[in-house]
Formats: sequence, structure tokens, C-alpha cells
Amino acid sequence: MFSSGIEIWTGDAHRIYDLDTGERINEEQDVIIGNHVWVGKDVHIHKRAVIPDGCVVGANSFVTHKFEEPNTIIAGTPAKVIKRNIRWER
Repeated sequence: MFSSGIEIWTGDAHRIYDLDTGERINEEQDVIIGNHVWVGKDVHIHKRAVIPDGCVVGANSFVTHKFEEPNTIIAGTPAKVIKRNIRWER
């Protein structure tokens, strides 16, 4: 379930290259959102983020890494687990 104002980015707005090698250093990465996930208003989810099944992401959170534990509340900037062993209903 998605609220409004959510941004999901699999890459950066601009490419960045190493001057010596010419290789791109900010490649795109997947974002994975599990089943039965509730994402609150104005959440930003960026590349490499993984949100497991049954989670709630609090409003205005900034998710930038992989979470592994299902059924948690994830919130904050940067996001972290703030409550475990939850179940949510619509």
C-alpha cells in the first residue's frame, strides 16, 4: 500500500565517472519491495534498498540500504528498524 509523494530512485540524477579510468562509479541498483508493505507519505527509497514482506515504512523516511527482517516498522532519516514483530491491516 503506497501513500502519496513517494519517490523511488534506482539511480542518481547524474552520472559520475572516475577521472583516471573513465569508469562510471555510481551505477544504477535495484530497489526491492516485498509483499504486503505499507509505505507512508513522502518516503524516499533509493538504490540498493530492500524492504521485506510485512513492513511499514514511516512517513518522511529515507530508505537507502537493505533491511532483512520482515514484519518491522522502518522509519527515520536515515531509516532504521524502530519496532519488530508487527502485523498491519488495511
